[in-house]
Amino acid sequence: MNRFLNLGLSIACGLLTATGFGIADFAAKLSTNRIGFLQTALFVQLIGSFFVLPFALRDAQRVLINPWITLVAILLGVVNAVATLFLYKGFEVGRLSIVSPIASTAPVVAIMLAVAFLGEIVTGQLLLGISLVMVGVMLVSLQTVHGDASKQVARGTAYAIGFMLFGGLLLFGLKPVTSVLGVFLPVLILRLVGIPVLAVPFFRRSGSGSRAFSLVLPVAFFDTFANVAYTTGVSLGSVAIVSPLGGMFSAVTVLLAWVFLKEKPSRHQLIGFVAILIGVATLGTFG
Repeated sequence: MNRFLNLGLSIACGLLTATGFGIADFAAKLSTNRIGFLQTALFVQLIGSFFVLPFALRDAQRVLINPWITLVAILLGVVNAVATLFLYKGFEVGRLSIVSPIASTAPVVAIMLAVAFLGEIVTGQLLLGISLVMVGVMLVSLQTVHGDASKQVARGTAYAIGFMLFGGLLLFGLKPVTSVLGVFLPVLILRLVGIPVLAVPFFRRSGSGSRAFSLVLPVAFFDTFANVAYTTGVSLGSVAIVSPLGGMFSAVTVLLAWVFLKEKPSRHQLIGFVAILIGVATLGTFG
């Protein structure tokens, strides 16, 4: 009974993670277009920390009891800040319907790290899922425009791949951290570490933050919601289920971009997008 309950919770948390990240990334595209990627990234960490602070305080004593795990969480906070910069810069210079599907393949990196360092078994289904994701990424990345627009697509793709690598490392590292520090405390640590890391490049650039709050508020809320859903899922269930299902956030993002931003993908990009979704679903089912 407990096994089926944990499976159900893992699936539910994975789907909530996907919904939260999908909406957050769409809102982040709107924000980065208006105030830039640095302001968006910094204020997401700042505002998001207030959302999770009341829930995390009850676990604060775990920081002192588990200093080594806390140090890992702090390092993951740096990784999260770098990943966020890559993602939001990709949104700023690239097309949402291209950047988001590539970014959603971060769970593949997490699974590959689990195979390499945790000795997890490589099954035929796992290889199939990874292969589908890789083919999908190549199809989504194929450029259909020329000139300056082509350069923007290429830049957006490069930043999305950067997020894929750092985001995968983050997903991989959160499992042992949440098992010791709980659900909310790791999310708060990620936010608090991200603030000074992102503040350094932010204050080197000029720009007004007067309208940043209203633009970043929905990004911070849904991004924090998705992070809590993910840490809840991996603390109760399996990374191999929660992470790939959460990685399906691009389905939400691409749909919103299609409806509201009129970013209609080409035929081969649609095929690639479907291949990514099937690949991620395969990893979640057989991982």
